[in-house]
Amino acid sequence: MEAPRDKNGREIMVGDTLKIFHFIGARRKRHYMYKYVEAKVQRRTWKKPMLRVSHLDTCNGHYYLEMNGELLDDYEIVQGFGEKGGQCFTDRPKDVCKDVCKDVCRKGAE
Repeated sequence: MEAPRDKNGREIMVGDTLKIFHFIGARRKRHYMYKYVEAKVQRRTWKKPMLRVSHLDTCNGHYYLEMNGELLDDYEIVQGFGEKGGQCFTDRPKDVCKDVCKDVCRKGAE
């Protein structure tokens, strides 16, 4: 399965910290949320594995990102070494077609 990608075209992996656009407030100030990718999860009822993403709060809430290779425009990796401390996120290859056309990449991942 292909991992989802951030706005720079890098694969989102377990152990990454994500900066996600939230809203535009007063005086056009952009607000962001920070999330942490905890694990890759596969359940019997799911057709493909998903990434479990933590909200980084005290209630231990989380949600799932589908592993479909989609380019996520509002997501950016700000820290991470991948699974088991493998490779720094800045050393990961960027998706080549990200710069050419985002719509073509999305349709190709489906």
